[in-house]
Amino acid sequence: MNTKIIKTGQGILLLFLIIYIASLIDWVFRPLVVVFETLYIPIILSGFLYYLLRPLVNILNKKLERTISILLVYLILVAVLIGLLIIIFPILQRQFYSLTDNMPLIISDVQRRFVSIQQGETLQRYQLSGSLNIEGLILQLGDFVNQLGKSLAINMANFIGMLANTVLSLVIVPFTLFYMLKDGEKLSKYILSIFNESQREDVILIFRDIDKTLSSYIQGQGIVCLCVGALCYVAFLVVGLNYALLLAVIAGITNIIPYFGPWIGTIPAVIVGLFQSPVIALIIVITVIIIQQIESNLIAPQVIGKRLEIHPITIMFLILIVGRLVGLIGMILAVPIFAICKVIVTRGIQIWKLKSKEKF
Repeated sequence: MNTKIIKTGQGILLLFLIIYIASLIDWVFRPLVVVFETLYIPIILSGFLYYLLRPLVNILNKKLERTISILLVYLILVAVLIGLLIIIFPILQRQFYSLTDNMPLIISDVQRRFVSIQQGETLQRYQLSGSLNIEGLILQLGDFVNQLGKSLAINMANFIGMLANTVLSLVIVPFTLFYMLKDGEKLSKYILSIFNESQREDVILIFRDIDKTLSSYIQGQGIVCLCVGALCYVAFLVVGLNYALLLAVIAGITNIIPYFGPWIGTIPAVIVGLFQSPVIALIIVITVIIIQQIESNLIAPQVIGKRLEIHPITIMFLILIVGRLVGLIGMILAVPIFAICKVIVTRGIQIWKLKSKEKF
């Protein structure tokens, strides 16, 4: 056992040494980086869609052939996307352009409101108007927005180039997803063939736990994001918030980041609400807190459960660290990757303990 551990450790150290040396040689490492940057988005999207669509494919596969089931699911998905583009996309487009076009007017209006409040009787009574330079703060905010607009205009060419690369990468997703849905079990069998007969049963258990963890997390997060987006949309409509659909979509999408995502998605809604009225902004904050309590205590436990078994503090620190190192993609992938590593380590320790007991 000690010899195996030493050999495994030597192999891991050798692998890291090879990676480190390759990173120092630009003509070796740079092509690998380009390949990774090109493929990681299609692979992530394919994996996400694989776990979302696999249950439907499995249901249809009971009556139809696997290939026909996948193609039928593709047709359903395309029909849903076309419907969303026809019904929702024009509204989102109008609201987005309206928000960007009206931003200078909104800032000017808010500036006048805050200046009137600053010069009002209440603030003068507490002698705050001299020290509270709200007009200056609003002017700084306006300058920031103008500089942001200039920066976006300058970098528009780079943005279009990046968007083109992303679109080209997304073309790969349907093909990758098709073969994942069709031949996913064959890939598992191929990986199992690498291991000895005595190890395969343990590897199967690890694969099964990883599959269950990813399935429950991805499917659950998808449902949670839809529910939060729908609840926010209804709440924003009731409150009378402008650009309700656009802001609700942002809130739903950012909810994919645990704990921090809901508050990141709330910031645009609060800003727009503040432009309309401080009361509306306060109502939005209270409403979002209520929605997050519903999501945390009712929706998430039902659709995700407690399969991850990761402490909330661990998740928070994990997202902060990985987000700092990798960015937004890291914040989204931190929890599932950590869950996979946790399954491998936990199951590996259990297997090692059982085999140690069998020897004695």
